[in-house]
Amino acid sequence: MNFNFTPFPVLETERLTLRELNLTDAKAIFGLRTNKEVNEFIDRKRPNNLSEARAFIDRISTLTLNNEGIFWVIESKSNHQLMGSIGLRNFEDEDDYAEIGYELDPIYQQKGFMSEAFEEVLKFGFNQMELKTIEAFTHKNNMDSIMLLEKQKFVFHPEIKDEGFENNISYRLTK
Repeated sequence: MNFNFTPFPVLETERLTLRELNLTDAKAIFGLRTNKEVNEFIDRKRPNNLSEARAFIDRISTLTLNNEGIFWVIESKSNHQLMGSIGLRNFEDEDDYAEIGYELDPIYQQKGFMSEAFEEVLKFGFNQMELKTIEAFTHKNNMDSIMLLEKQKFVFHPEIKDEGFENNISYRLTK
């Protein structure tokens, strides 16, 4: 699998624009990645300041430039607010595989925005990237995430473990 994310593929839905992350997003990314509700079920290092949020943006930009991952900002078409993010990474050539990750600001949850973004990214992954399998790891107690995955026809795989994250469970969607 050789991907080329240049130019960056902007995706659009009825209500959303999925676009490239940039340094002007640092404040919004800082807010999202430090939000207690967003991080309730995510085990990751949180940024302590805007400099660390900018460093995260730089790391994501490098991943995209090297075609090792792709990370979209979920932005509202109506007010151009950054609502969340969604991305594909951890590509495995022999299995035509990627892992999907996502987060959404709580004020936008339960309104169908993530489902809308998810469907567009899945189409991109299966059609443009020609992936065969997309996997999501989610915390076993994150019922909203589990319901989203099941709504998108992902199948629970209890035998798969997320190394280093004992509370995570695996859901997979195969084309």
